Amino acid sequence: MAQKQLTRRQLGEEARRAAFEGNWEEAVSLNLQIIDRFQKDADAFNRLGRAYISLGNLDEAKEAYSKALRADPANLIARRNLQRLEILRGHGGRPSADVSRPGPMPRTSAFLEEVGKTWVDELVNPGELPLLADISSGEELHLSQEADRLVVRRANEDRLGEVEPKTGRRVMDLMASGNRYEIFALGLSGHTLRTILREIFRDPSVATTVSFPRQITSRAYLRDRDLLRQRDEADFFLFDEEDDEDETEPLTIERDEEDPAETDREVETFEDAVQVVDEEDSPI
Repeated sequence: MAQKQLTRRQLGEEARRAAFEGNWEEAVSLNLQIIDRFQKDADAFNRLGRAYISLGNLDEAKEAYSKALRADPANLIARRNLQRLEILRGHGGRPSADVSRPGPMPRTSAFLEEVGKTWVDELVNPGELPLLADISSGEELHLSQEADRLVVRRANEDRLGEVEPKTGRRVMDLMASGNRYEIFALGLSGHTLRTILREIFRDPSVATTVSFPRQITSRAYLRDRDLLRQRDEADFFLFDEEDDEDETEPLTIERDEEDPAETDREVETFEDAVQVVDEEDSPI
């Protein structure tokens, strides 16, 4: 009996899984299978472009992202990555050997925002743009304290920038009390790098102290979450799609246009302040 052909959803999940495991050649093959059947699948072209960048094939990556943009002219991921490729290639073209090869992606939960426990923001005093462009979305970065600054570096010690001062000082104080944090790259944002900073351990001595109180209000949380949804992190989540092969309209979230100002007050009681987000509302 002939083996049943995988659906687009199943092929997409396999392609994302290959990327998570750092199997970029397999990711290329799987996304090409999707594109062979569904020629206007912008998501598959975007995943293909990322796989080609990870293999150092910048020309192929540019072609894939260009096709994603032709399939979906409003596609922000394709547009941003084409800009990134221009920086990587430089005016005279950048050799493929100079492009860092990302390894396996971190666990998917590293990119889920949790109110009060994560902070999504752009680095201040950023490093040189070619260095920042070489960083792939999902790359784990490292925190170091330098005087009154919380500095972000790559594993090879390249300095990428700093966490904005108010947040940085608060995190350093909590680290001194025993808290632990991790930070991951989300991608270029203008001339700097957008990151997600996460509390991974809260010391009992500061059990009622929230790491990021300014992210407590629900509307501010939704705004930051929507910004996260617009970036390359779409491939960080193995989400369910429709089983049929017809294209469906994207889900939209309606909310009031005006957002109240973020609160700067210190919130000491975490359980009452945190908005519980249902699983189906997680970013994809």
